[in-house]
Amino acid sequence: MHVASALMVEQKGSEAAASSPDVLRAWATQYHMPSESSDAARPALKHAYKPPASDAKGITMALTIIGTWTAVFLHAIFQIRLPTSMDQLHWLPVSEATAQLLGGSSSLLHIAAVFIVLEFLYTGLFITTHDAMHGTIALRNRQLNDLLGNICISLYAWFDYSMLHRKHWEHHNHTGEVGKDPDFHKGNPGLVPWFASFMSSYMSLWQFARLAWWAVVMQMLGAPMANLLVFMAAAPILSAFRLFYFGTYLPHKPGPGPAAGSQVMAWFRAKTSEASDVMSFLTCYHFDLHWEHHRWPFAPWWQLPHCRRLSGRGLVPALA
Repeated sequence: MHVASALMVEQKGSEAAASSPDVLRAWATQYHMPSESSDAARPALKHAYKPPASDAKGITMALTIIGTWTAVFLHAIFQIRLPTSMDQLHWLPVSEATAQLLGGSSSLLHIAAVFIVLEFLYTGLFITTHDAMHGTIALRNRQLNDLLGNICISLYAWFDYSMLHRKHWEHHNHTGEVGKDPDFHKGNPGLVPWFASFMSSYMSLWQFARLAWWAVVMQMLGAPMANLLVFMAAAPILSAFRLFYFGTYLPHKPGPGPAAGSQVMAWFRAKTSEASDVMSFLTCYHFDLHWEHHRWPFAPWWQLPHCRRLSGRGLVPALA
């Protein structure tokens, strides 16, 4: 499809689903619009995106992710049988009788599939929390919006929602400023030190206490410790790295050179992925479309591909 035609179709669809301007005015009294201090912010696009006319889809998306994660998590914790010796390893599912001979362990294919799906759903929990911090799960119902965000981040890793909310908006208000942006590096833009400082800025002793309590409850209900380590520790840690790499490190990484550690990476310098809509979703629920997220912080994650087509950045053909 021709770029101009694609943009016209997108804009018409957006106008048809547009909400009242009162919704955005109400949003702006609770959150923060991005700075327009540079031409790179493309202020002419400020009103190009219109949020959904109803909260129904955002709420449905959130409940679907919560429900699916819950089902897969319970299966992983209570029904997967991890092998305890090399003799119990087997790649493919086997009959119940053969499984008993192998110590009752689940196949490696089964374990790997559940781990991959669960890690992706952990990422979805955080992305849903992120939408809640922007008020975009339910633009018209702040209490329901924040309740869903609290539920998601508690299931994810018992982070403090209020603390995350405050620090996330520090990130938006001071994007790419060393010492002011809690998501930005602390002077060393290397991948490992940046990830370490990023994670440490959000963790707390109270969070670890709640995680320990949650692990004890799971064990009392019959969950094996090995399952907790794999599916309740390793999976969200890998998810956290995925979120950091595609949603913070790549979009806000400064250019090379001796001054990289002191460069200010303002929001309008954020990079946007050129991946297809499908790959962008599989990568990180479209969190890699980061310029668009900062340009329109009131857009839910599932509308970021539409925002990318409005912006023309990293433009790829729209999927049928």
